[in-house]
Amino acid sequence: MSAAHDPQVLAERIDALLDDIDARAGQPARAAAEELVRQLMLFYGAGLAQIVETIRAGAGPDLVHRIAANPLVGSLLAVHDLHPVELNTRLRHALDTARRRLGSHGAGVEFTGVDGEGMVRVTIPGGCGTDTIRDVVAAAVADAAPETAGVVFDTAAAGPTLLQIGVRPPAGVGR
Repeated sequence: MSAAHDPQVLAERIDALLDDIDARAGQPARAAAEELVRQLMLFYGAGLAQIVETIRAGAGPDLVHRIAANPLVGSLLAVHDLHPVELNTRLRHALDTARRRLGSHGAGVEFTGVDGEGMVRVTIPGGCGTDTIRDVVAAAVADAAPETAGVVFDTAAAGPTLLQIGVRPPAGVGR
C-alpha cells in the first residue's frame, strides 16, 4: 500500500493540516475545519453504508467479508461501524497475529477487553522485550481495529519464584 493510501499516514496528515489551520487562523478556524471533516466523514460513511447494503443484497455477506479483508477498505468500514466482523473477534485475531510475530516472547499476551473510552486492554508479561511487545501489539490492534482509541497495557503479575534444587554431594565429599 502506498503512503498516499495508508490510513495512518492520511490521519497524521489531516491532524497536521488542522494544526496548520489553527496556527495560521486560530481556534475558530480550526473548529470550523474539524466540523467540516466530521461532516465529510458522515457523508462518506452514509455512502459506504449504501454500498455495503447493495453488495450484501446482490452478492451476499461473503463478498462483504472479502472486501473487508482488504486493509484499507476494512479500515474504512471499521471507522464507519460497517465492518462485517465483530470488534472483539478482530481484536482476538490481531492478538493472535501479534503473538505469531513475537514468537516465544508472545506467550502471556492476552486481550482483556475494551473499556468505555474505546481503549483496548491487553495484559503482557513483564521482563525483557516489553517495548517490542507493546509496539507489535499496538500495530496489530491499529491495523485490525482503527476505530479503537489505543491500547492500554497491563503487566501480568510475576509467577512464583522457582527454587533451584541440586543434587546433594555424596557423603564425605567437601568436608
